[in-house]
Amino acid sequence: MNYNGTLSTKVQSWQQPNWPQNAKHWTEYELNKKHFRLIGELQQVKGWTLGYVLRQTTYSGDVFFKATAFLPLFSNEASLCAKLYELFPQYSAEVIAFDASQQWMLTASFGEAFVDTVPLSDWAKPFAAFADLQISSVNYINELESAGCIRRDITAIPKQLRSTFQNEAITSRLPQELNLSAENLNHVINHLITAIAALSAFKIPNTLVHSDLHIENIAPASARHQELNYGDNQRDKGFVFFDWSDGCISHPFIDGTYLFRMDDSEDKQYVIDAYLSRWSKYGSRDELIQAWQLAEVICYAHQAISYAGMLHILTQEETPDLVIAFENAFKRFLSKAMN
Repeated sequence: MNYNGTLSTKVQSWQQPNWPQNAKHWTEYELNKKHFRLIGELQQVKGWTLGYVLRQTTYSGDVFFKATAFLPLFSNEASLCAKLYELFPQYSAEVIAFDASQQWMLTASFGEAFVDTVPLSDWAKPFAAFADLQISSVNYINELESAGCIRRDITAIPKQLRSTFQNEAITSRLPQELNLSAENLNHVINHLITAIAALSAFKIPNTLVHSDLHIENIAPASARHQELNYGDNQRDKGFVFFDWSDGCISHPFIDGTYLFRMDDSEDKQYVIDAYLSRWSKYGSRDELIQAWQLAEVICYAHQAISYAGMLHILTQEETPDLVIAFENAFKRFLSKAMN
């Protein structure tokens, strides 16, 4: 739902006739145009409700094709990623070609992503690097928006959430044990409004936001990527951030979503401190920690709206993999907002 009373009815690429032949022909055309010599056929790596990833081997290395779903709360990932590589190549996959009208793109291989079994303390360096990317993005907000990165200001969340809770097609899919009485919903939304006002008082600017930032969407940059974008003097310092379908322009601390969910520990605080240390010009450590804590309930509301938007558009047959995430997002928000 885009909260303007209209729904997205666009058929996804993989639901159209002649898929994946169309993807194959487009990939071959774009790579041949750039003088890549192909090896073998385009192979599927992953296909799911929200997108497809295919791989084409070439004599210059693997190239990855991605098609992203058209959804009201998704940015245009293809054009956004092309702009990110133009503006921030050290943090971004190299986009070889893209078609914004279809949300297709081809990217060069940038190395292997982290796996979720790495120690939590290993999140510190990439999260600090991501903060640097966010701070740099402040100077390019208009360019990012022009490239298809949607604005999701936190001040709009209460109205969007009220709209969500008034939609029976969405609330009927929530667990029955959740208290969705008018009294309870007024309480949690008022709590949210108070938190948004308090967080806004810190004057931390809106930035590029990933909205699904976790270690498996980050890769240590490959040697080739580092050489292209860092030079020989900064080896082993690069990180590539990918999977930008949920990317938007909003409050940067929305990207604490996975950290907020974790049990308190020294390692968790170590990662948070590494991230917040980059924001020192916007407040003292104590002030930034306070802002971070205020952002938690807002982050959960942001995520709940995202999942509601997906399930409102997609059929139940399309979304078995999203139902649990949808339910958990609302449970987290309601639980935190009642505290």
